[in-house]
Amino acid sequence: MKISSGNQILFFRNDSILSFEAVAGQSLVHFIDGKNLKVDESIESIEKQLTDSGFIRISDRHIVNVNCITRISNSKDDFVELSNAEVLPINGKQKELIMELITEHPIKTKT
Repeated sequence: MKISSGNQILFFRNDSILSFEAVAGQSLVHFIDGKNLKVDESIESIEKQLTDSGFIRISDRHIVNVNCITRISNSKDDFVELSNAEVLPINGKQKELIMELITEHPIKTKT
């Protein structure tokens, strides 16, 4: 995936990214290794690049890597838990789409 940041274009492997978070018209990229990077692209721009790539927008502020979801709540307070133990709220309407995407992109387990 390519992301614009300042006067450069950065390239990342999709499997190195945990999630994206909208921050005041920009985005924060959260990597699996725990590092974060603020970039100039909006969450909407990033979402367009991630079509059919195993990522899903779970709320107005977050896009997550489906392979990093470890748990989805089954209660009135809808949320997902990621592999780094972070808990993020999900838009209730997205819950069904998340389940479908997980079915299409089986979660990779470490052996």
